[in-house]
Parts: sequence; structure tokens; C-alpha cells
Amino acid sequence: SGCGEPAAMAGNRTGRFKMKKDIKAELTQQIIEMIQTSVNDGSDWTKPFRSLGGQPHNPTTGKKYRGMNALWLGLMGQHTVAGYGQWFDHGWQVQKGAKGITITMPLISKDKKTGEKTMYGFRGGKVFSSADVRNIETGEAWTNPELPEVDLTTRIANADQYLANLGADVVHTGEGRACYTPSQDRITMPHRELFTATSSSNPTENYYSTSCHEHAHWTGAASRLDRLELKNRKGYAFEELIAEISAVYLCNQLGISGSPRDDHAQYLAGWLTALGSDTDYIFKAAAEAQKVVDYMDQLQLPAAEAA
Repeated sequence: SGCGEPAAMAGNRTGRFKMKKDIKAELTQQIIEMIQTSVNDGSDWTKPFRSLGGQPHNPTTGKKYRGMNALWLGLMGQHTVAGYGQWFDHGWQVQKGAKGITITMPLISKDKKTGEKTMYGFRGGKVFSSADVRNIETGEAWTNPELPEVDLTTRIANADQYLANLGADVVHTGEGRACYTPSQDRITMPHRELFTATSSSNPTENYYSTSCHEHAHWTGAASRLDRLELKNRKGYAFEELIAEISAVYLCNQLGISGSPRDDHAQYLAGWLTALGSDTDYIFKAAAEAQKVVDYMDQLQLPAAEAA
């Protein structure tokens, strides 16, 4: 698979992004065959990006979180968090809709005579991720100063334009996680510099397929395709199938990769297990993925033409 930019697609906003549906059917069949191979081989999905890692810390105080707070924040995939007031005092505004993460904070008493401080218990308090803040003056997102300087990805102009045309709110962070948060209608992506090669994909393919996956989740919001109402385990697993198959279709359509890759199959195999390993779910998810791509294609058209 390659990462070129088909000349016919460059700068296109007039609907030529669309592929024939039989190509998507072929891709779906390839996915099923690759899933079976992945299951037989026992191969596992490898995360295609890294975090800046290290112990979770507070960038406003320079201190690292310890004990249960460090464990909890680490499990939540959070490495850079601070309190609302701490962010604000350092020029950063926590954005509306951010829920924060509850951690334990010490209760301190101070002896009026000696000035000696004593901890006498704990209270709950909220901290907010660096992904939830914007610079008060410029509106820019937080950029971790430890971000690596080397970007191993290649920018693909038509893919960048296609995703930009969707108009999603996308924040890049160093937290080492990719997700769509419905309550904030926001996509969180790792910085491009954090994407690495896996056994079957280069950093460029990994970046764009991850971005396509999260943008597919974004289409499921109530104001768009209204697909995220299922909160149970099967509903969540099915949504992951939809997003990943959408990513396969989009990577093919945008010239990022010509066929499904082992990474996709390994990821899908894990979620298919939660659905009883019933491959019928793949076909159902493929039908929903077609709706995702059709919706995205419509957003590439000028407003009058799309109407």
C-alpha cells in the first residue's frame, strides 16, 4: 500500500471522491478474510502511536502525581492534568463541557502559632486534561513542550482537505490517546510526531486511518447520523466496527492505502469477539460505514450543490 495523492482528487470539493460500491464490497470481503487469518495466527493489534509517557504530572506546578492518583490517571490515559484554577492562573481556559477527572486531594491544617502544616485527611477534587484547555489570549490548544521534533508522517494534501472540510473540532495532544467525546463534540488525536510504524503500516497510514476512524465516530452524533445511542457493550463494539470499516473505505478512497491492512483486521477481530464472533456484524457495520462515507462526501460539496 502506498501514500500518494491521486491527481484527480487534489483540492477536489465537487463529489469525485466517491468510489463504486462494489469496491467497498470487495474491501469488506478482504476484511473478513484478514480477520480470520488474524484470529488463526493469534496476532494482536498494536497501538500505532505513543504518548509522551512518564508519570502523570501537573504542568502548572511541575509536580508528579503519586500513589492512587498516578495509577488512576495512567489508567485513564492522562499524563498532563491540572485543576481549573491552576490552568486559568497560567493563562489557560478549561473549555465548556469538559467534565474533568476526580482525584483525591489532601486536606491540610495550619497551626496558627507554629505555622506547621498537617495533613488530616483527603477530599475529592477535579483536574482537567491538557486536551480540555485553550490559551486565553490566542485560543490555541495546549502543546506539550516535550513533543518530539521529528514528524515521520507524510502530509497528504487531498486527505487533509477532505477531513478539514468536515468541520470537526479536532485537538492534538501528547496524551497518547485517540477518541471522540460526544459530550464535547470533540475529536482528540495524538500529535503527528507521535505516530510510529507497525508491522503492516507506516506512520502516515497510521495517522490518517486513526483520524478517519475518529471522524467516523463524529458522524454518529445526534445532530448528524444519530448512531451513538446504544450504551451497552454490544452497541459499543458495533460502533467500533463501523468506525474502523469506515476508516478502511476512506483510506482507499483518499489514496492512503489501496487495501485493508493487518492493523485493521487485528483491531476488528478484538471487537468482533465482543459480538460473539458473528461475521454478520461485519456486513451490518459495512452498510453503516457506507452511510458514514456518503455523509462525509456530501460535506465536500458546496452548500447549494449538497442541498
